[in-house]
Amino acid sequence: MTIANKTAIADGSNEIQRKAASDADAVQCGVNIAAIVGSFHRHLLALQQSGVRGDELFNHPVALSFTSKLNALCRMSHDRELDALRAVRRIERGESVEYEVIPL
Repeated sequence: MTIANKTAIADGSNEIQRKAASDADAVQCGVNIAAIVGSFHRHLLALQQSGVRGDELFNHPVALSFTSKLNALCRMSHDRELDALRAVRRIERGESVEYEVIPL
């Protein structure tokens, strides 16, 4: 069984979506990961409260833009992601882990 993709509309006439898009665009030049995550969180909550939920929220251009920036800042690759997940499990067990730091 194949599930067909659907589309949704990002409403540029909606002030909440416009502000979220403006900040999503602005963070593309940012390097402060804590500020970017805070802004992302604030906009996700606002979008959710305005009725954008579920798959439409996960795939909203604002969510994708912020996620793209976080991936870029963390130098994310598939191998790096798997290494991080393994490290998190070790940290959960009380172990210390060494990890690679890639400068900006």
